[in-house]
Amino acid sequence: MKFRHLLAAFAAIAVVGCSSTPAADEPVAEEIAVEETSSANTIPGLYTPGPSEAVIYYKRDDNEYTDWGLHLWSGDVKEATSWYDAFPLTGVSETHGAYYVIPLKGDDWKEFKFIVHMGNSKDLGGLDHSYSRAKFGEDVFTYEGSAELLADPK
Repeated sequence: MKFRHLLAAFAAIAVVGCSSTPAADEPVAEEIAVEETSSANTIPGLYTPGPSEAVIYYKRDDNEYTDWGLHLWSGDVKEATSWYDAFPLTGVSETHGAYYVIPLKGDDWKEFKFIVHMGNSKDLGGLDHSYSRAKFGEDVFTYEGSAELLADPK
């Protein structure tokens, strides 16, 4: 079970016990509006992918993401990239690093291959990685210097 789904379950349990109405003379706490983009996206700072998208998070210790991109090929990527024209980052999450929203061929996508690189410098162990939707879901978390892909952030 992904961490965010577990977190959502705990939040739902906590809310169930908070339905009492205050007496007329009791102060009422001010309500705070919380904007949620999706019930599955309960971890702050995450992008909620559409049905034909995958998200790769790439966290660097120095938080420097200039010129780091993805080489994408094979499987269900909508458009493969050339080595010299890397897929650029979509944005930067303060908590989870750069994120790349990958357009895929359809809602029933299954897998694709990727490398995180800057020019000829590869990261993530210098390996070709296989992103499997069955294994990771709609997003995967990666960390500078580590070849491990994770379904949940550290």
